Order: sequence, then structure tokens, then C-alpha cells
Amino acid sequence: MRKVVFHAQSTLNGRIANTQGTFWTPFPWGEAESAAFNRHFRAADTWVLGRVMYEAIVPWWDEVAWGTPPNDAADLSPPDLEFAALQQAMQKVVFSRTLPDAEDRTVIRRDPAGYLLALKQQPGGPIFLSCGPALLAELAAMPGLIDEYLLAVHPAVLSEGPRLFDGLSRDLALRLLGAEVFEAGAVLLHYGVEAS
Repeated sequence: MRKVVFHAQSTLNGRIANTQGTFWTPFPWGEAESAAFNRHFRAADTWVLGRVMYEAIVPWWDEVAWGTPPNDAADLSPPDLEFAALQQAMQKVVFSRTLPDAEDRTVIRRDPAGYLLALKQQPGGPIFLSCGPALLAELAAMPGLIDEYLLAVHPAVLSEGPRLFDGLSRDLALRLLGAEVFEAGAVLLHYGVEAS
């Protein structure tokens, strides 16, 4: 059975965005951090996202992959370009009630947990999952659905904004699979979920 790896970026106090819904400053993420993340991402062939994450991430990186980086793109490193190519080659699944269907994505409008469970049983590589707290709470409530958590924790604390595990209805017992500390202050934490 395929494994589902949830990935998110958060502050030290677990916030995934500021009150405007964007990343915070400072956001120390550079070439070393991107290269480390790519090592995990490379094995996956499917990326499942909530609509907000999809719209914030995929179109921007698709432009990079097409060789037409957005105007707000800083200098792109080789790991950035690799990530752009990796994500573009993946199957995309988006959980959304409002996003229209398109050739480059599968849109799932109901029963995200059931769909993800069925997807795990199909042949293929690991499935990456990126979504906000409401959808994460729903998916994490089903034992055995999410197998691993890959969390990038940044050296920042935000007084307001959504928290990663808001709304969680069950406790999660995790085991540390790995940790990488970066010079700029971020830590990439990799956890496996203990059987309940």
C-alpha cells in the first residue's frame, strides 16, 4: 500500500500563515532547505492538495517549470528548478467544491478521506499531502490514513493566524524518523505515525 506523507511549513508555535494568509517574514528557506526537501519529494508521484494550497503553490511553480518565472521570483537555485520540474511531473489531486475541472488536475468534490484511502490502494509511489487545518483535522481523524508528517519549522512566532493542527479530534502518537537543522534556523522534522 502506498504511504501518505503530509507536508507543511509552520512557525515555532504551529502557525502556517499570517492573518493575511501568506508566509511570514523572515522566512528562511534557501538552497540547502530546498535540496533537503527535494530528497523527500522526489520519491512521490502524486500530490494531493487543498484548494487554497493548490492555488498558492502549483500555478506559481508551473510558470517556473515552463521557463517563465513570475515577476516576484527571486534568483532561482538549482534545487528550486528541480522542485519546479518534480511538481510539474506529478499527478495533482485537489480537494475543492469550487475549483473547475482541468486537464492537469483531478478535482475531488466530496469524501476526501475515502478518496485518499482508495488512492493509497492503487499502485504507485508515495502520495504527498498539503492542506489547511480544517481538511487536515478531517483526514488525520481516520487512523492509518496519513503515514508520515514532514514539517518544516521556522524560527518565527506569530501572534495570530491559522494553526497547523487546529480542530484535530484525536491524539497522534509520532516517532521521529529524521531531523535536519539548517544554518538559517529552519528545522525539517520527519515523523512516522505510530499505529493506534
